[in-house]
Amino acid sequence: MGSESITYGLGVNTEGLLRKYIGDYFWVAEMDLKVVGYIMGTVHESDGLAVVEKGELYLEVDEVYVHPDFRSVNIGHALVDKLLQTAESNGITRSIVYSASKQWQKIVGFYEKHGFKMWFVQMYR
Repeated sequence: MGSESITYGLGVNTEGLLRKYIGDYFWVAEMDLKVVGYIMGTVHESDGLAVVEKGELYLEVDEVYVHPDFRSVNIGHALVDKLLQTAESNGITRSIVYSASKQWQKIVGFYEKHGFKMWFVQMYR
């Protein structure tokens, strides 16, 4: 999946990096036997975040990617739903996501549809 320049400071993931994430919190979307998207997350124990109590486990949504040709068919939403359902089936009800997307308004709306709320904003100039 090529470089789209859709994020600030993040490059294309290598196959080797993606392989490190393969496990319970890594899902792939396929169409016609081709990978068209993926999602990966990791589970962490909170050290006392403002929104997750110390000692509580939470899911961090590390990355969601859907090929541009398939972004209008709800694949991203299906991937997020699957990842959150996997976490909930393991007793993890709290989730966090960060984004460096240049289209942050769309990203905020996307995650709000999954019950996420704004925690903080970080900007630069």
